[in-house]
Amino acid sequence: MNRCYADYAATAPMLDSVREAIAPWLFDYGNPSSLHEEGRRARHAIDQARDAVAEAMDCAFGEIVFTSSGTEAVNLAILGSAIANQDPRRRRVVIGAADHHAALRTLPCLEMLGYLVDLTPVLPTTQTDLAAFEALMSDDVLLVSLLHANNETGVIQPVPELVTIARRLGALVHLDAVQTFGRWAWTPSQFDADLVSVSSHKIGGPKGIGALFVRAGTKIKPIMVGGGQERELRSGTENVAGIVGFGRAVAARSDRSDPRRSARDAFLATLEAAKDPRLRLTADPRTLPVLDGHLHVRFEGLSAESLLILLDRLGVAASSGAACSAGSVEPSHVLLAAGFSPSAAREGLRFSFGPDHDEAFGVEVARRVLQAVERVGAAKPARAAGS
Repeated sequence: MNRCYADYAATAPMLDSVREAIAPWLFDYGNPSSLHEEGRRARHAIDQARDAVAEAMDCAFGEIVFTSSGTEAVNLAILGSAIANQDPRRRRVVIGAADHHAALRTLPCLEMLGYLVDLTPVLPTTQTDLAAFEALMSDDVLLVSLLHANNETGVIQPVPELVTIARRLGALVHLDAVQTFGRWAWTPSQFDADLVSVSSHKIGGPKGIGALFVRAGTKIKPIMVGGGQERELRSGTENVAGIVGFGRAVAARSDRSDPRRSARDAFLATLEAAKDPRLRLTADPRTLPVLDGHLHVRFEGLSAESLLILLDRLGVAASSGAACSAGSVEPSHVLLAAGFSPSAAREGLRFSFGPDHDEAFGVEVARRVLQAVERVGAAKPARAAGS
């Protein structure tokens, strides 16, 4: 049985061209901070990758800071801003209640630094509640952290409107764009963002490398100190192979067509054609702005964990949402924030398609999903009777 990988939102398969670009650097021992030829060679490779990322963001070479991941980039943006800007008049930080844990779990650190953190409510669609956000904002807010597109549901957030509100009150703006970078042409300046977090492994690059755009003049302090690499914002010997791979993945995106929407739409049409009354769409891509390859569904009364285990046996790789939850299926914090009950928040399934998928792939994944739903649904009463 051929496996169907429908979890591109967690990690996209590495591009062949990225593998080829990385290979020599897995064995090259030059330290980029050294002055000798081996070190200079490594430094030049990093500079070329930084150029590629900066070109994609239409920003200056020096505004890109490489990190170990999108999570570290988000942490650096939020905590680095909080440490650098000790203005007694601005002691609040605003983060979306349905944002990635990379942002939400900075809350204890922010509180230790003396900040009050407010969480922006979301609507049942997982879109940011604009009215609630505006009500939270005042001129004592230092930083607003925004999610460009929700990593679980794929819903694209109203970033321009949110930034306009934040700017009116003088707040710094951080944009977590890990899910959208490389998916279509946008730039930090387009959104008037001071800080933008991105990651490599969502676009066919290697895992373990990310980047933070830091607008020139933005006050930020490092959260990792040592040798002063990355213009003293991220110490530690650079991951040359990872950075080279990231740069190659960024450069490759413009060369690839992206039919993932047709796979997603065929998947949805096949699910709906089965007329299973338990099917629920968290965010309908026909009526809401949703990333082309995303579909988030629930089958009412059936746990995501049971379905995912069976789907894996049926050759389908999917997710319950955040892939960073150590393999456990807990109630989705995104769905809880959107007002779902804890039981419903355990039912969410995320299917995310890639640029190599087509309609036939979407239909096949849906066929196996329906098979899993039938089996789990049939087994549920039997378990209840025997309990």
